[in-house]
Amino acid sequence: MQLTRVLNTLGRTDVRLIGRDTFLTGLFGYIIGISIFLRFALPWLADAVAANPEMAVHVPDYYPLIIGYMVIYLGNLIGGMVIGFVVLDERDSNTIKAILVTPLPLSAYMLYRVIGPAVVSFAIIIIELLIINVALVPLGQLVVLAAGASLTAPLIMLFFATFAQNKVQGFALNKIVGIAGLTILAAWFVQEPLQYLFGLFPPYWFVKAYWVAQAGGSDWPLLLLIGVVYTVILLFLMLRRFRSVAYQ
Repeated sequence: MQLTRVLNTLGRTDVRLIGRDTFLTGLFGYIIGISIFLRFALPWLADAVAANPEMAVHVPDYYPLIIGYMVIYLGNLIGGMVIGFVVLDERDSNTIKAILVTPLPLSAYMLYRVIGPAVVSFAIIIIELLIINVALVPLGQLVVLAAGASLTAPLIMLFFATFAQNKVQGFALNKIVGIAGLTILAAWFVQEPLQYLFGLFPPYWFVKAYWVAQAGGSDWPLLLLIGVVYTVILLFLMLRRFRSVAYQ
């Protein structure tokens, strides 16, 4: 019960930290704004291109590419970045060092930090897809895909929390993660099996699982499982690094 109270306290503290940071709250506004924009812009673009016979492009064919990147990847990036910056605030204020001398085990704090961004990103993915309302998969598949893909968020959070010492370095790392995400766009244009080389970047597997599910393929659960296993392994490695950083 004591641990539950402490975790509830951490949750309220996180809400306050995010609420008073205009950049972090602005990210959630960006998510809603871009979702509404895509809901109307994608069908408009498809109709505009279709009305021009000189343009031999069928825009709906690229809906999965756009949604996979803008929702599955960027949704996780934002969820992980928001909580990652919260952890950087805690490092600056020595909150983590203070936690080490409380009855709250560091393992419980780390578990909370993994679950938090995963839950946030799961909600972001579901909400974005439902708002955009194009290239949807059945609801059951959507929930499973979002749950698996949301593991990317704590991995991104730990990347910020362990490799950046402050928010300035965090913004620099954000550029690296953003550029790395462009490999997902590149993967779309590469044929299998060569395309699987992009799987070195963990989010690829979740986006690929969505592409296959949206196309009606039957092997999306296998791709999702590969992504989950790979990401969990990386999470354990990053958590070990985070533990060492916490004691510094």
